[in-house]
Amino acid sequence: MRDYYSILGVSFDATPEEIRSAYFDLAKKYHPDVTDDPKAHDRFVEIQEAYDVLSNAARRAKYDASLPDTVKKGPEVTLNVRTSRMVIPRIQEPQLFYALVDLICTAEYNVKEAPPFHICLVLDRSTSMHGARMDMVKSSALNLLKQFRKQDLISVVAFSDRAEVVIPPTRVPDLAKDDHRISMLQVGGGTEIYQGLQLGIEQLRSIDPRFMRQLILLTDGHTYGDDEACIELAEEAAQDGIQINTMGIGHEWNDELLDKIATISGANSIFVTSPKDLNKFFEQKLQLLNDTYARGLSLEFTLGEGVELKYAFRLHPETSPLPATNPIPLGTLMYHKSMSLLFEFVIHPISADVTSLQILTGKIKMELPSAQSLRARLPIQIKRAVMDQPEPESPPPALIEALGKLTLYRMQEKIQKEVEEGQIDKATRRLHYLATQLLSQGDRELAHAVLLEAEHLQQSRTFSREGDKRIKYGTRALLLPSGMEH
Repeated sequence: MRDYYSILGVSFDATPEEIRSAYFDLAKKYHPDVTDDPKAHDRFVEIQEAYDVLSNAARRAKYDASLPDTVKKGPEVTLNVRTSRMVIPRIQEPQLFYALVDLICTAEYNVKEAPPFHICLVLDRSTSMHGARMDMVKSSALNLLKQFRKQDLISVVAFSDRAEVVIPPTRVPDLAKDDHRISMLQVGGGTEIYQGLQLGIEQLRSIDPRFMRQLILLTDGHTYGDDEACIELAEEAAQDGIQINTMGIGHEWNDELLDKIATISGANSIFVTSPKDLNKFFEQKLQLLNDTYARGLSLEFTLGEGVELKYAFRLHPETSPLPATNPIPLGTLMYHKSMSLLFEFVIHPISADVTSLQILTGKIKMELPSAQSLRARLPIQIKRAVMDQPEPESPPPALIEALGKLTLYRMQEKIQKEVEEGQIDKATRRLHYLATQLLSQGDRELAHAVLLEAEHLQQSRTFSREGDKRIKYGTRALLLPSGMEH
């Protein structure tokens, strides 16, 4: 029996409006009159068939009655929301409000239901990657292949100012005759990330979308004039359920661009300083894929009157800032693990007749990549009472700890901006304060790096070659829950 809900990309409890909207979006994409894709006709026929059933109340009810209970029961996920205040004071000025949201998977892991995955490595082989950098990448890539399951796929694309397929989508048992191609990679040319991304995404799109599809981009340089094209490509890939993880080596790569490319799909970017970093990332990525309960999580939300969302951050897994979009891409939820999200809101002055305030209401959408590839969603609501003079209260300890670490990360963001604006003395003072705070938390290694950077900044009026990235990704790693640091 065909899964009409999955064909339209909606959940079992989708409203008629959501079904209609999904149908029209897909029809615009796959109608034979608007695309030359040879597979579009068959895809459009099944989309039309699904809509014909689900848009008719009687036919939908009959279809729903034939579905197994696993489709109807919804996601096995619990939601825990902790906020900075249980009662919001009524004051005549804007106030900050924080929410720590944990999603916890309670389902039992069933290895038989674990879907296969397809990873495409997109490797920069421009001239600047010569020597130790390319040797590190080759060694780590070959080591990664040894950790795949027999049902998984790997593909490899190499790029400079042009891109080529080094290994087409291949199952690991069939790799013996191809893996030497990685060892034979030669460097040369400039860096055009778009070329590599486009060819890598083509490899992932060529395979059944029921595979969990991940692209891992590794580069050491700035791309030339194709930043916006890269972002548009990442947005299109995200709509197809493809995550793009980004990794930067050295000091010349554009961390803002790689961050943006990654967060569009709920993935993350990292700074690679050693083979250990690279191997650790690959190991964690494979564990995440092997233990995935739900993928493609996103938060669709409506804010209450006078409420503004200022900042969103994923603490775990894969620590990363989240884009200020609606919906917000959240990433992947693992079996028996939590996804922790931190939100900062601004609440503007509340009128005298309001006794309770809806901060946020919405739904967390997800895909359960079992054999049935089900769509599901979880409602979320943050609502608090409003009083003129509420009793003093302390925020939950977990929220206080998260905010303390987030403050350090946001401090480095201010430092980066001050350096860009030429406010060197101000940035240097802030670096000294950051180092003091890191020392108080026991992070002597990062504190030492920050102090060295402050001295370099004062003398040269600019960051050292890797200094800004070490501080950015070092303070980001602080946000991982205890015991989860890189």
